[in-house]
Amino acid sequence: MTLDEKLELFSKAVIDSATNQNIEIVHQYQESLQKIYDEHKQNSLKKADAAYLAESENLMREKNRTLSSEAIEIKRKINEKSSELTDKLFQDVALKLGEYMKTPEYSNLLIAQISKAKEFAREDEIIIYINPSDEGKKQLLEGNTGVNLTVSTRDFIGGTRAVIHSKNILIDNSFLTKLSEAKSSFSF
Repeated sequence: MTLDEKLELFSKAVIDSATNQNIEIVHQYQESLQKIYDEHKQNSLKKADAAYLAESENLMREKNRTLSSEAIEIKRKINEKSSELTDKLFQDVALKLGEYMKTPEYSNLLIAQISKAKEFAREDEIIIYINPSDEGKKQLLEGNTGVNLTVSTRDFIGGTRAVIHSKNILIDNSFLTKLSEAKSSFSF
């Protein structure tokens, strides 16, 4: 082999070796870039998922807050309307009671209440009160029941109240008490 041939063979071997090294370096660089790209992509996806999850949670909280606020507002309006209707109903009941108190049935009711209170007291001393608006019926009621009645200084709409001091008993058949009990226990 001549020197030129040897030189050409050496040159070819060096070029082949350099080409192989170059291919290997490029291949390693591509793998390294691909690895960096995959890591960056994975980190970006994790960040995007975390941001999506956080925003979803924020939207759910905001929706729940809005729903809660709306539910409270609706309940408030329902309570206001319920209260308004309850007041109107009890105003109508008070008007009906006023009409009822002008009838003979009301006088019969008072007589029955007085008789029951007297019967309950038996031999004990009892004070039976009638409403100031019923003062005109006092003689009629006393005549029918045989009980001395006291006109109350407090307006309790109608009905009777009786006190048995010896037993600390109050018998309250007043319309005011009955209305307030009915109103407090009333619900739609």
